[in-house]
Amino acid sequence: MNIVILHCHFERGGVTQVVENHLRFLRQCSEVHNIYLVSGNRISGLSSDSLESATHVCIESMDYDSILNPSGSIEERSAALANQIVEALAAHEVTAADAVLHWHNHSLGKNVAAPSTITKLAAQDWRLLLQVHDFAEDNRPGNYSAIIDACRADSPKNVDDFLYPASDSIHYASLTQADLQVFSQLGMKSSRTHCLPNSVTAAGTDAMQREEALAGLRQTLQLPTDARWCVYPVRGIRRKNVGELLLLSRWLPENTYTGITLRPTTPVETRSYDRWRELATAVAPHAVFDVGHREEISFAQNLAACDYVLSTSVAEGFGIVFLEPWLSGRSVIARGLPTVAKDFQAAGIRFPLLYDSLLIPGDQEWIDSCVRETRVANEQAWASVPADFRPELSWHSGEEGTIDFALLTPKRQTEVLQRLADDSGFERDARQANAELCAKLAQDPDAGIVKKNAQRVRDFYSPDAQGKTLLTAYRSVFASSSGGQLPAVRIATASAIDCVSAMRPLFPCRTEEFSDV
Repeated sequence: MNIVILHCHFERGGVTQVVENHLRFLRQCSEVHNIYLVSGNRISGLSSDSLESATHVCIESMDYDSILNPSGSIEERSAALANQIVEALAAHEVTAADAVLHWHNHSLGKNVAAPSTITKLAAQDWRLLLQVHDFAEDNRPGNYSAIIDACRADSPKNVDDFLYPASDSIHYASLTQADLQVFSQLGMKSSRTHCLPNSVTAAGTDAMQREEALAGLRQTLQLPTDARWCVYPVRGIRRKNVGELLLLSRWLPENTYTGITLRPTTPVETRSYDRWRELATAVAPHAVFDVGHREEISFAQNLAACDYVLSTSVAEGFGIVFLEPWLSGRSVIARGLPTVAKDFQAAGIRFPLLYDSLLIPGDQEWIDSCVRETRVANEQAWASVPADFRPELSWHSGEEGTIDFALLTPKRQTEVLQRLADDSGFERDARQANAELCAKLAQDPDAGIVKKNAQRVRDFYSPDAQGKTLLTAYRSVFASSSGGQLPAVRIATASAIDCVSAMRPLFPCRTEEFSDV
């Protein structure tokens, strides 16, 4: 069996890292004959080992529409792209009879010709595994609008039929069981759906003692000689909810500092990040930015030096931050995300330090005003999408007399942070409303739980364990009948836009825009 892995690009990022992990396993499998990587010409994220163990096939029209600026109808573009893929693979003597095409994020809307291209390939007897890491329906109104326009949809059902073609030779994969339910509700047979979690490896902290790492970090960042450390190991994009990190940094145990590792790379995300970094100087003096960009401090040292890893993210596709720290002997304090945490808990991993909300007290007039602003922000986020295609937006304000900090607009979050810094009585009331969370922030990690969780992560999420899961999926796809009727009959119980929106609520920080960017 030949394996053909397709994506718009292989630049650094989550999908490329997943592909790299897959390649490390697949190149050891005797039943895998050859591996091909098909993408546009952006491949700087691939390691030399990957390029040696797999053959890269460059097809420029695979890349993002924003780079290609394509012309022509979707029908014309997809027919041309399908022919280019078939011809390129034929040049390597790869045929539909001996290959599985593993296409990553075909439905995200970055290249709107991809779904129709897949339909054409399936009609030519190619077997495909479509792995969805990120949904266009998941609070990405710009992507979803582009898809609606591309397929000239009259309803969400038209979009679903376009994005998620059904055939005996087309299988689907997701990172989590929650996302897998989307395909079930779209009417896909369970025999053609697969859960393919990411694999997780340690960051190499074993050889570095905590005090040694902490001493070096204190010196580099010019922290007090008795400072403690926790770290948020992410790129500070909007959905990471950086404002909440600033708030929690005020409530950490005395003399504890927290660092966020990486800057964003896009203009809008950078504007959001810079705003929080500037605000931190006034309201969160123990929050440190850009710690992953210091040459003197490696990622492994950041983890080795910390007491625990902290996460305030409101949305994750997989949630590697919930797993990776355990392998380095570190605990996790995080905003609980049911769409990812449930899978980890089912694998026996315990999370005693998750929190569900961060409650901000206020009188009813203020809370009602915040709720109205959040509603307006959510409606504005989807304003570019025709009314019939918009998801039903729902949220709750929290307990009586409080509202979850993550439900506030960034403007209101800023207001809260400034008031916490200026009004000790307000901060006392806020801490009291979050007494359980404050206790978790001050709690010493349970060494027994850390050790057991690390073993569960090794058992369930090691590259070898997940590689075997991947190979099982490939075998299933390869055994599928080809040339099945397109479209196959399927009975959907809900639209993808409503399924995804129901399990991934919209928080205002995710879609914040800046008019001068």
